[in-house]
Amino acid sequence: MAIIIVAYKTAENDSNQEEFNYKIAPPIYIALTQKSLDYLASFEFDSLADRLVDRVEYELPNGEKLIGKTALINFWKVNNSRLGIQSMKITNANYMPLDANIKLKEDDFLGLKVIADFKNNMIFKDKNTSVKMNFNFHFNQQKLIDQINTNYDQTLINKVDNGVL
Repeated sequence: MAIIIVAYKTAENDSNQEEFNYKIAPPIYIALTQKSLDYLASFEFDSLADRLVDRVEYELPNGEKLIGKTALINFWKVNNSRLGIQSMKITNANYMPLDANIKLKEDDFLGLKVIADFKNNMIFKDKNTSVKMNFNFHFNQQKLIDQINTNYDQTLINKVDNGVL
């Protein structure tokens, strides 16, 4: 799936120069994002934790936020155990590395981020489920993740969790 980013132009001091609200970030951020998703999919939470700042902000699709590396890692461990997730595999991934100088949402961080659009093929409770996901990883100056926003349909996960599928 192609991700289309529209950059709005603003005039700068009545000159002919134009400023874009986004520019492409260096490709190293794609590699950092891919590795972070690999750690998540392989349940290597301690390795993933090494890529996070202590006060990382994680936003769930429903708007709920978790603050802090410990809270986030515990959330993933507890959810995987509770849901009976046996495996995850990231497929059909597309990455858009951006250096943003405007906020799309009030609580967005400016700067380097990667929008990751992918399918998460999961086996949990002995059932195969594929969920389309979109994660937005923001990086600080030290190339550590300080914000993750997520968007995905929780319907399939909830159906398996409730024994419907």
